Amino acid sequence: MTSRRGFLVAVADTGRAAVGAPRPARWLLVAWVICLLAAVPAGAPRVAAPAGGGMTAARLTALFDDYGDTSGRWNGADRTASVRLPDGRLLWLFSDTFLGPVNPDGSRPRTAPFVNNSAVVQQADQLGETVHGGTAEDPRALVPAATAGEFHWVGDATVAGDTLQVLVNRYRRTGASPLDHALLGTALATFALPALTPTGLRPLPLDARVSWGSALLRDGGHTYVYGTESAGEARFAHLARVPGDDLTGRWEFWTGAGWSTDDRASTRVLSGVGTSYGVQRVDGRYVLVTQESNLVFSADLVAYSADAPTGPFTGPDYLRRAPETDAGHLVYDADLHPDLARPGKLLVSYNVNDVDDAVTYADAGVYRPRFVEVDWPRRRPDRADLPPVPSALTARPGAAGTAELDWPPVRADDELRYQVHRRDVSAGQTHFVRIGEPASEPRFSADFLVNGHDYEFRVTTVGRRGESGPSPVARMTATVPPPPPPGGLRAVPGRAGDVGLHWAPVPFVQLYRVQQRDLSTGERTTVGTFTGTRATVELLRHARTYEFTVVAVGGGGDSPPSVPVRATAVVTPPAAPAGLVAAAQSDGTVRLTWRTLGRGVSYRVYRRDLTTGAPVHPPAVEAGAGHLARHLEHGHEYEFTVSAVNGGGEGARSTPVRARARFTAPATAPRDLRAEAEAEAGSVELTWRSSVPGGWHRVYRRDVTAGETDLTEDPIPTQGTRAVVAGLRNGHEYEFRVAAMNQAGAGPPSEPVRATPRLPTPTGLTASAAGTGEARLSWRSAGPGLAYRVQLRDVTAGEGWRTDPYPVRDTRHTAVLLTGGHDYQFRVVATDGTDDGTPTAPVGVRVR
Repeated sequence: MTSRRGFLVAVADTGRAAVGAPRPARWLLVAWVICLLAAVPAGAPRVAAPAGGGMTAARLTALFDDYGDTSGRWNGADRTASVRLPDGRLLWLFSDTFLGPVNPDGSRPRTAPFVNNSAVVQQADQLGETVHGGTAEDPRALVPAATAGEFHWVGDATVAGDTLQVLVNRYRRTGASPLDHALLGTALATFALPALTPTGLRPLPLDARVSWGSALLRDGGHTYVYGTESAGEARFAHLARVPGDDLTGRWEFWTGAGWSTDDRASTRVLSGVGTSYGVQRVDGRYVLVTQESNLVFSADLVAYSADAPTGPFTGPDYLRRAPETDAGHLVYDADLHPDLARPGKLLVSYNVNDVDDAVTYADAGVYRPRFVEVDWPRRRPDRADLPPVPSALTARPGAAGTAELDWPPVRADDELRYQVHRRDVSAGQTHFVRIGEPASEPRFSADFLVNGHDYEFRVTTVGRRGESGPSPVARMTATVPPPPPPGGLRAVPGRAGDVGLHWAPVPFVQLYRVQQRDLSTGERTTVGTFTGTRATVELLRHARTYEFTVVAVGGGGDSPPSVPVRATAVVTPPAAPAGLVAAAQSDGTVRLTWRTLGRGVSYRVYRRDLTTGAPVHPPAVEAGAGHLARHLEHGHEYEFTVSAVNGGGEGARSTPVRARARFTAPATAPRDLRAEAEAEAGSVELTWRSSVPGGWHRVYRRDVTAGETDLTEDPIPTQGTRAVVAGLRNGHEYEFRVAAMNQAGAGPPSEPVRATPRLPTPTGLTASAAGTGEARLSWRSAGPGLAYRVQLRDVTAGEGWRTDPYPVRDTRHTAVLLTGGHDYQFRVVATDGTDDGTPTAPVGVRVR
């Protein structure tokens, strides 16, 4: 499912106490979540705002559940950032989003439209519009990518004046798995308020090492921009700032000692953050809330505190454990929402997903935001009431790649338990993290370590009144063998080009990598990495047989692949598209829309002219849920049907719809008409601007010199905004107008312009004495299709100009029967047989 984020390929340390059964794993998803605007109204039940301001977490969770179940427009998404708009509305920003209604049983249709980012508008305590790109029938991302295979996931947002600014991170696919993607950079998307009209997408000159926009904090004279660096299995917070509240300003980056304008100097502030988190100032201190990613697949939401936005941060304070991991789901992307928080509380959202597509389709409610509230600042117990600190701690490697810990028991009149904390020094972790559940005995077996990594451990005592300080640190280098291959692999083909895989669990392994081989081509592909013992492989080719293997990924590396299994994919042809609507347009076209059937489907559009009874027109092919039928006849009624096509073939056609093509004569006159006499004799070039630049136009003219008073319509219309009018009288002045036209007739004409076509004048005339009483003339051609008239006069005899009675077709002429010893002058004019052009300058010669 493309909505999954890039899950980190690492494992969680669940901890195995020396007494009792192994405890379940804790989960964490650690990775980045993230035309025309479509704002689609959708109703949702009103939820009354609680007294005292703000909204409770329970009510917000219920609000989004109701909206996803009943709006019919939005049914699930992740990221969950919020920003208050100047008019009081609250805008929720989401990354990967499923649109459309859910099924009556609460499942998500496999045809549900999917976009990489969207928004939902909240007014007071009600969710209103779903905002995305494209149309309701064929939705697109709110912030689209210009390059195929790339997409944007949203970060945090702010308002600068009348502009909404949203930081987005651009990714591209790097393989067949939806988990395979790479960060390409950060951009700033802008929207005009209040209409949320897209106004630009500006790539920021930042290195792709950090995904910026994890959180925004307006504090003092700056806006602080937090980002996340992914380095192997670890995630680190980074920090930048801009003056004021405008993110187009000059960025500075925290170096650990000061600020630099070079983003490459940005340093790590804190480990263990998600790709999205929240930062808020409370009572003069700064609290950073994140899902704990120092321990991969953790269910814990934690807070770190500092006296400045730059840190240093102390903690973690454990706020809440997400219960959804008990069902095998993933939780990720914690964020803060101070605009809706009640006094004295932090309002925290987090997202839930599952690596197996089948789970999130079976229950649409899985993939939606949850909200929790915690009191803040936290009340700290009196140190005198805390249990004693364990006095010592030892750590030694275990036979199965574990760390075996033990410590002297603490004596106290209380029911004590022990909490183990771990820090992966090799991964660069800045803080210790809890592992496992509190143990009742003074020993612990820490598992899910990474081979060759250096670890630090410490232990605390947990009593009824709180948790003690930490013990002395114990250090150890892990030695972890690779796991054995998974067994019991089974493959069950579905009906939509999918195959369900199941296998037996491998001890101390929580991640599995699925690979496939297309037996038809021999191509091998890594499908993705999964956290449980099941996976659904999708987008397989109909009737092709595939071979699947599974590799267990542990702290000691990868296992050998499992014994392969094979399955033949089945793709059922899609159902007939629903919701077909045909709307006649004023330009004689008919616009068709229908509800999309999702990914991997194209459409064939059939039409039939009912007026003429002509057979069905060959189908047009569309990739999306829309089509514009062109080249229709005015007044004719047409019937349209649509079918969908996938790898299994063409499905049934939709219920037909009808529409009558109607042209309305253009209402706008062309403008900026210009007329230029052409170099070719008897022609004028016209150019103009039109409201239908690719449409048809009528040209009108009248011969002003000849005294014509009415405009004459050229019999053949012109397509486009240029025409050459030929066959004009040279030397005559003409007036021209143009008008846009279609099958309903011509629209209003343009303002008139005038031009006078003229015959060109020959150049390069020369004359030389030839034989007795002869003169030889030559000149350069004035253009194709022209003849020439030679004019001459006997200067010695005082003659006037006379024209040789015979036109010349060549550019040479010999004048004869001239008087010897006399001086003659010659000139040449071009002629089209009706009119003569301007003569050349005269040239002279003395005849022998």
